[in-house]
Amino acid sequence: MSTPYVVETAGLTKRFGERVAVDNVDLRVPRGSAFGYLGPNGAGKTALIRLLLGLTRATQGRCGSAGGLCRPSGRRRWRRSRGAVDPGTPSPSPV
Repeated sequence: MSTPYVVETAGLTKRFGERVAVDNVDLRVPRGSAFGYLGPNGAGKTALIRLLLGLTRATQGRCGSAGGLCRPSGRRRWRRSRGAVDPGTPSPSPV
């Protein structure tokens, strides 16, 4: 049976020591939909992307995706086929 979601999380949390970067995120992104999210600096946007891509492990909760990206094996598959998030890369300048 196939899930109708390309990404699905439940209670996804990431802590760095005492700091909570991602706090209990429940997310469902249906197949064929466009999805984006916004937030202030330090809100955990990059941490969530890194969790979804399997680049870091969650402190708690679960994450699943159609492409298996939330697992370490998914991370290797993603890097081979598309690329990776590099936190050291500067953002493009506004036009």
